[in-house]
Formats: sequence, structure tokens, C-alpha cells
Amino acid sequence: MRLPLAGAAPAGIAVTAEGGYALVRLERAGVLAVVDLLEWTVTRLVPLGAGPRGIVIDPADGTVYCALAGQRSLAVVHLDGVDLSNADGTPQFEEIPVGAGPSSVALAHVDDPVPPADTTSL
Repeated sequence: MRLPLAGAAPAGIAVTAEGGYALVRLERAGVLAVVDLLEWTVTRLVPLGAGPRGIVIDPADGTVYCALAGQRSLAVVHLDGVDLSNADGTPQFEEIPVGAGPSSVALAHVDDPVPPADTTSL
């Protein structure tokens, strides 16, 4: 498979929890290439901004977080309700200023309920 932008510098990948898509971060182009993992084709390009670095997808709602080093911000792309199999529809996009040169992101669910202790073995 060939990415649609020559010299775009693919530099990071995140895989969706559902649907079988990989989001390939193209650093020089400032976009995400959405790759259908069954068909091995690029289905759409999602604009991000200058210097996208780390990337993570929240499996609970499909939100993508990506550090934008060139813009000193964090891109937040909402993919819930967006059909990744084609270029129809536009994901909602937010940008949060974070300061100089962010280069990675991490995701933590701190409000997830703690499962009850197993009391059957007592």
C-alpha cells in the first residue's frame, strides 16, 4: 500500500477499537491517513495541524488525541458517528493550547468504576 502523499513522513499509528482502521500520523503533511485494515486502502485524510507527534485513541468513544508540536497544542478529533470507510462527513476538531513542543500523549481513565472484589473465594 502506498500513502497518498509522497514524503509525508508516516511516524505513528493508532488502531481503532472497532471497525478495523489504523490512523497513520503523517508528520510532514499534518494529517491522519485512515487505513482500512481489511482492504489495505486509505479511505480519507483528516487534517490535524503542524507537526503532529504522539497519537492515542480513546476506545470508549473514538476520540483521537494528537500532540501538535508545531502549534504548541493538543488536537482533539471526535470520530464518534463518523464513517471512516469514506470521505463523507467531517469529524469535529478542537485544539487545546498546551505550551512549547508537545511530543507525546497518554490516555488514562481515572473515573472508571473499580470492579468489586471477588468474594466467592472467602
